[in-house]
Amino acid sequence: MLQALVKPLGFQFALENFGSGRDPDGLLGHLAASYVKIDGALMQGLATDRALQEQVKLLVQLARARGITTIAERVEDANTMAVLWQLGVEFVQGYFVGNAEEVVLHETR
Repeated sequence: MLQALVKPLGFQFALENFGSGRDPDGLLGHLAASYVKIDGALMQGLATDRALQEQVKLLVQLARARGITTIAERVEDANTMAVLWQLGVEFVQGYFVGNAEEVVLHETR
């Protein structure tokens, strides 16, 4: 597989449109991705749609369980970005933020 050849050279892989297919966990099991970009269609209405929030939360949990960094694409407003932070998304992209931004979460004990 191409990944096995180029990964030792420092290349990393990103999977786009994550969450748009039927079996996201199975997909992650077959691809050695370093990043997943959560499908931008899932961002539309995310701030007010609890079912959509649960769907994105599950995608984040699947990625995190495999040590994969999450990126939300097509983030268009502050409310959506705030929800994404609460769901554990690490990076966001979109018209609202411009370039990708790192979200730093601090644990409280």
